Amino acid sequence: MLRAEGLSRAFGGRVAVADVSFAVEAGEVVGFLGPNGAGKTTTMRMLAGLLTPDRGRARAPERLGFLPEVFAGYDALAVGRYLGFMATMKSANRAEVDRCLSAAGAKDLARRPLGRLSKGQRQRVGFAQALLGPPEAYILDEPTQGFDPAQAVEARELVRGLAAAGAAVLVSTHLLAEAAAMCDRVVVIVKGRVVAEERPGEVADLEARFLRLVGRSELG
Repeated sequence: MLRAEGLSRAFGGRVAVADVSFAVEAGEVVGFLGPNGAGKTTTMRMLAGLLTPDRGRARAPERLGFLPEVFAGYDALAVGRYLGFMATMKSANRAEVDRCLSAAGAKDLARRPLGRLSKGQRQRVGFAQALLGPPEAYILDEPTQGFDPAQAVEARELVRGLAAAGAAVLVSTHLLAEAAAMCDRVVVIVKGRVVAEERPGEVADLEARFLRLVGRSELG
């Protein structure tokens, strides 16, 4: 459902992503791991159709839920009105807005202006927006940033539920424990290149392998 086929992208002569290829199938959650500046966000934006690759091809279904690393929205609008507008763009109805707000733990924010929300609250609204559709696939860039531990657990359960319902889910995270708990597979990217693709296994094992891969690539 989601496919990166030899994706490459440079900015001002600096290569951000180089020949990245991987796939996310229906019914699975794939973690996208890498250090800061590794190319995760650039790759995800190409997959979402927000950035044109210099080379390669990005494949995604038309009904795609996307949560950016930094969710913006319109600060002057109340959450409910903003999501109502986005629902219209996605041919969804008001009941769908209420469902997504509840699923994202943001129902109590419906009348609050976006500009008065905390980082974690804005992220929950962004999550609700991504759920509108409902989409066939999701691209979630650091979806639990700003969440407290309880909210993070709920978000992980929600992501697993999306895959169980048949969606393909690509999620980036800096938290290896989160990847181990949530993902069926992980793709590791360092310096714009995929260096590993494997099952996460136990948290300690994933951490050791990740650090070894990152260290080896950084030194190389």
